[in-house]
Amino acid sequence: MAGAVAGAPIAAFAETAPGLYCNEFTDVCYEVRELPGTDPISNPDPETGFTPGPVECTWPNFADATNVVVPCSTDNGYWSNKRHCYIKLTSPQLEIPPGEDANGAWYTCDPPADSCGLYECYILTYWSDTPPPGVNTMTPGQAAQRLISSFRLQGITVGFAPDPTVPGSKSYVGVPIWMWAANPTPLSYGPYVQSTTLGGVTITATAQVSSIVWNMGDGTTVACANAGTPFVVAYGAVDSPTCGHRYARTSATQPGGTFPIAATSQWQVSWEGGGESGTIPLTTTATSAVRINEIQSVNVGPGR
Repeated sequence: MAGAVAGAPIAAFAETAPGLYCNEFTDVCYEVRELPGTDPISNPDPETGFTPGPVECTWPNFADATNVVVPCSTDNGYWSNKRHCYIKLTSPQLEIPPGEDANGAWYTCDPPADSCGLYECYILTYWSDTPPPGVNTMTPGQAAQRLISSFRLQGITVGFAPDPTVPGSKSYVGVPIWMWAANPTPLSYGPYVQSTTLGGVTITATAQVSSIVWNMGDGTTVACANAGTPFVVAYGAVDSPTCGHRYARTSATQPGGTFPIAATSQWQVSWEGGGESGTIPLTTTATSAVRINEIQSVNVGPGR
């Protein structure tokens, strides 16, 4: 919902449509909704994701329809040819608008110092999902989102008894199934910790699986609050103490004769930096399959 506007322009500017402010005397209007890619240069740096500002910074002199060249950066921020103002990260940040998240931020749009001689001064504060061109600072929330988006978290290696990786492996209706995260690593189960400095903010983020939800393929799900317990043959046909299931029907009628298994890891990624902290949920999924047979009974007649 990029385009939320806080505050109001001063003097004779009034909002005539969402995000559009017009001078009631001169009919000069300012579009304050975010329109990505409309600045002369829209080529984000692949390392930082920041878009550079225009090569030449100008703003229109509405009195004689000429362009006035202005410095591309001042203490008030970086010039936007689209908005005709200097833009910088608003400090302190306002409350995040409804429906938005920490990916975006509030920015202040400040006119050039000598603009008041040509038309009324205005200062706007607006929400944008991405840093405007030329602005290379971030809020802690933005830096955390950028860092966490670089994580290459993986689904677990499925531990399952019976072992689906063994040819001909199968189990039976009513027999205990054990599930667990086999050979967990920082990227498949956590903790996975990374720190970096982005947009002037140093952020540390830690990813850890909080639970695994197993879709068993028979219409049931099993939520396990830990990695589960690896099965050992010596345990015998007993239920897993931490993460298990019993099938009530055979998989014979399923495609391929197996139940598809999906293990979805629920990650909690906590971050801190720049005097702030937060938590971002993520998921990864691993798949497998299991063949469930029906236990065959043998009737033995009298005298046998």
